[in-house]
Amino acid sequence: MTQARTRLTTDIDYASKGKQLGFLRLVHSDDRYAFGILPIPLAVIANGDGPTMLLTSGTHGDEYEGQILLHDLIRNLDPARVTGRLIILPALNFPAVMAASRVSPLDQGNLNRAFPGEADGGPTSAIAHYLTSVVLPMTNAAADLHSGGTTGMYVPSVYLHGGGDAGLRKRKLDGARAFGLPYTVCAMATSDSRSMSAQCDRMGIPMVATEFPGAASIDIDSLAIGRAGLMRLLHHFGVLPEAPPRDRFHDTKLITPTGAGSLVMAPLDGLFEPLVGLGARVTKGQPVARIHPIGEIERASAELMAPHDGLIMVRRANTLVTRGDYVYRLARDFSEAEYLA
Repeated sequence: MTQARTRLTTDIDYASKGKQLGFLRLVHSDDRYAFGILPIPLAVIANGDGPTMLLTSGTHGDEYEGQILLHDLIRNLDPARVTGRLIILPALNFPAVMAASRVSPLDQGNLNRAFPGEADGGPTSAIAHYLTSVVLPMTNAAADLHSGGTTGMYVPSVYLHGGGDAGLRKRKLDGARAFGLPYTVCAMATSDSRSMSAQCDRMGIPMVATEFPGAASIDIDSLAIGRAGLMRLLHHFGVLPEAPPRDRFHDTKLITPTGAGSLVMAPLDGLFEPLVGLGARVTKGQPVARIHPIGEIERASAELMAPHDGLIMVRRANTLVTRGDYVYRLARDFSEAEYLA
């Protein structure tokens, strides 16, 4: 099979058995690097005959739980335990990872808004294009591990894109249940067609993403839940034949964000005081936060109310806010029938 034209190269042979560690190389030239190469870490672990699974993290550079999980997997997984092939990219948007940034400092590109990408586009678009044209055609299932990043904190959750036919959605939902995180977010109206999840939907590949708590830090409990869940997911999709223990397993609860009306926004600049915690159940009109003006001590704080009944799915991590920043995002309970409809 002739490989699609791409600007990324690697010395790794995707068809070879064993554990191979190396890089994707993307040539890039700018004011700092006249003739530079972006070395994107790549591991391929293969043994026997079986499915191929793609694992990625660092799609946004300031999201860390997934990066640690994949680094740990690369270093400790014995190829003899594998039946099939794992393609692992733990720092997919390498420039963003090194800059501790959501977007690439080279072109301000958000990799999860860059698919399917362009071979001759900027660095971010070229990375997306390589996955679309080279890696995903080899892939039977995928997982893209995200977390809240610098500004946000999520309830520990699998995140499912709302695209694909009912059969593909069922395969994704089965993967989410095998992962066993406390929540599964079914992103329907909020799905973005430029994400990696959307690209997998277009290609018929079941992908489960995650949203770990984040805040540009590591939540120890969620990391342990994620480590156990990832091994269950690899078993579910047939790459690890041996069933892992069901420790730290959760009977995941389906929720869905409720569109623009789910956001609680800061109406002024100031200090965000949360009145309810992440994962709390709230009712319409319930006070959920206060914003304290900093330079106007004579002015009363602004009290923010829940726009509707629901669950606090996302909470802002930063205390200092600017008018228009979100401080919470709400979700409602969801059903399998609604997701598969």
